[in-house]
Amino acid sequence: MEGSQTKQPTGRKRFWNKTGLEKIRQKLKSLLQLSVRGLRTAYSKIQIFLNHLRGVVGIKDDLHKAFGHLRWRRVMALITLVLLLLYFSSGFYMVNPGEEAVERLFGRVVTEGITEGLHYRLPRPFQQVDKVNVSEIHREGIGLLLPEHTGVHSSPKKIQILTGDENIIDVQLVIQYRISDPAKYLFNIDYRPYQIINEVTRYAVTRIGSNMLVDEMLTIAKEEIQRRVQAETQMLLDSYRSGLSIVNVNIKKMYPPDEVADAFRDVASAREDKSRAINNAQGYRNSLLPPAKGEAARLIRQAEGYKAEVINRARGETDRFLQMLAEYQKTGGNTSSDVTRERLYLETMEKIFPKLKKYILNSENKGKVNLRFFNKR
Repeated sequence: MEGSQTKQPTGRKRFWNKTGLEKIRQKLKSLLQLSVRGLRTAYSKIQIFLNHLRGVVGIKDDLHKAFGHLRWRRVMALITLVLLLLYFSSGFYMVNPGEEAVERLFGRVVTEGITEGLHYRLPRPFQQVDKVNVSEIHREGIGLLLPEHTGVHSSPKKIQILTGDENIIDVQLVIQYRISDPAKYLFNIDYRPYQIINEVTRYAVTRIGSNMLVDEMLTIAKEEIQRRVQAETQMLLDSYRSGLSIVNVNIKKMYPPDEVADAFRDVASAREDKSRAINNAQGYRNSLLPPAKGEAARLIRQAEGYKAEVINRARGETDRFLQMLAEYQKTGGNTSSDVTRERLYLETMEKIFPKLKKYILNSENKGKVNLRFFNKR
């Protein structure tokens, strides 16, 4: 498939040398001599034919009167010059937009990458020109059969892949490609382009699919597979020096064989049920956690506020008591200190008594108290 391994020249450089020019000059000289010899032979035959017609029609006399003043050698030279001009002018050729041309000298590529415009090459049989449309995008359908009016060459033979977890799936895809190097395309491959595209794509898809899981291929890996197939197919085409470039890979369908399609659908349905249950649980969890977190944060802030309030109140009471104690200690136990002590006592009792049960006893009992009265609830 690789074709010739001879390194071909690139660009507009022509590989001329003195030997080649000498050969071409000798061939042109021989061709000119043959042309003159042929014209002489034709002239003699015409003259014989006119001699035969001399008695019937006076053609020769008429010709002699019309062209008798001309020299036949000059006429022959003029005719030869005209023929040579026509011959060499046949070397002009036109390359249309979107095309590239390749020039060959005696079958060997001497110039490639010739773009659109008017160009010249030596006339046949010295040089030949091959034109290739490099802008047209070709398409090859693999694993599916498309109508002819779509303009897509298709191969109905399916691609079956044995995946990494030993499952079998079928693949249908469309490859878009174009001719990027006309010289390599014309002389390095023996197949039609769609044949080599078909073969290398099948190899790339089979090799890539054998390293992947079936669930991954059928769900989320489509774009990755397309990218990897394009890269590997292009690498194979470059190694064959095919002159073809992959433009796009489009996987139309990846599906299990008909024999196991029902089982795959059951598995997919179970997987969907699992995902749905997980999503519902997560939704319920999300509906509970934010309110709980908010309530916890509120309680924490409330407790922190109460804590700060109690601490500040205690500190204030402590400071106030210490100030009163300092004043009490300054008096040294005199009458004013007794008054201060009595006031503190009364203020303390005012705070304690409202929280206690109070009982009023008859003073006539002379200090006697019925304890059963306190045991009642």
